[in-house]
Amino acid sequence: MSINPAIWRKASRLSEPRLLWRVAPLWAKAFVVTTGFWLVLLTGIRLPWAEAAQNFRQRRAERASLASLLSDARRDALTFPQVVVSHPAFFNKTVYWNVTVTSSTSYAEGRPAWPIVWTNPERVRSEPVYATDRVLARVAGVKEDAVYLDYLGRP
Repeated sequence: MSINPAIWRKASRLSEPRLLWRVAPLWAKAFVVTTGFWLVLLTGIRLPWAEAAQNFRQRRAERASLASLLSDARRDALTFPQVVVSHPAFFNKTVYWNVTVTSSTSYAEGRPAWPIVWTNPERVRSEPVYATDRVLARVAGVKEDAVYLDYLGRP
């Protein structure tokens, strides 16, 4: 066994991982890279971010499908009082309002005096509409100062 410091430095440099990668044969490098690729691929299927990416793509497709309706709603810029006062003129028009959704009632712009009745309440409950959210809807009618809306989505 040698006590020469130069030999020990050379031996420690040869065991350095970066140098080992440089001197490794091509088949060993290919094996390491291929194994790593397959491990990432197989574990990536089970990770929760795969589901999140799918949800992101679905949400993006939904927003793209609602884009033309949103531009119509923004162009018209209808308010709750306008719809209540002259409701036949605004039948089947799209609106983009802040809507407060509670368990029993919904109302526009945070005002309980402006009630909203959903014609498709099961869809409102199935989608994540939070306490106060901007929603895109279509005017289905007006009855006794309550606006009936068809829920279209959250763009």
